[in-house]
Amino acid sequence: MAKVFMDRKWIIAKGGVLMFVGRFLWWGGVICFVLGIISTIINLALNITLALEPISWFLLAIAFFVASIPNFIGWALAVHLDAIEAKSKKEE
Repeated sequence: MAKVFMDRKWIIAKGGVLMFVGRFLWWGGVICFVLGIISTIINLALNITLALEPISWFLLAIAFFVASIPNFIGWALAVHLDAIEAKSKKEE
């Protein structure tokens, strides 16, 4: 397992996948946040609960946003390592 984290080519190859998963989780957070706002408005106006309580939608949105952070950091690391590799090849 430790070898996987030491292999620069593996990290660079997984950069696109990390960005895709990060975007998916981030948009999931946005959708939950919007549903939380809509649920709050509906709950206040009509006293109807939209599947979950409004605070649950907001907590779910926070969970999605926090889950997307490691994917974006991994993507940034992949881009950084790729740039370092390209720079070292250019200097040779």
